Amino acid sequence: MGWLFREGITRKELIEDRTSAWERTTGDLLIRSNCLARCYRGGSFSGVLWAVWERTFSIEGIESQPAERWITCDLIQYQRNSGWGYKDLDESMGPYFYSCPMKYLNLVPIEQFGGNADWRSQVISHHKNKREKRMSLAK
Repeated sequence: MGWLFREGITRKELIEDRTSAWERTTGDLLIRSNCLARCYRGGSFSGVLWAVWERTFSIEGIESQPAERWITCDLIQYQRNSGWGYKDLDESMGPYFYSCPMKYLNLVPIEQFGGNADWRSQVISHHKNKREKRMSLAK
C-alpha cells in the first residue's frame, strides 16, 4: 500500500484514529476489532506506530469462531503541504523495522495466532544488540 496523508490532523489525532476500536455487523455476525497495545517510536516528524490488534466474532453474544490477533507497524510521517500521513504494514509483510516491543510478541504467540518467524527473530536480535550496546557503554 502507499502513503495516506490527511491535512489538518495532528500526530496525536492520527495515532488515535489508527488505533480506535471498531465494530461491524454482517447479518447476525458481529465483528469487533480492538487495539490491545500501542506505542510510537520515533522523532518529531516521523516514526513507527506499533500496535497489537484483536478481532472477535460473535453471533448473539456467543463466540462463533476463534479470535484473531496480529501486530501492525504503521510508518508515520509529516510532510509540509500534506500534513500527517501513514503507511500501514503488518508483521506478515516482514517490515524492515525491528523496534517492536518484545511484549507484543508475547501478546501474539506465533503458535496460536501465526506470524512471521523470520521477522520476529530480527526483532529479538535488534533488542539483544541494543541491550548489549547499553551494557558495554555502562562499563
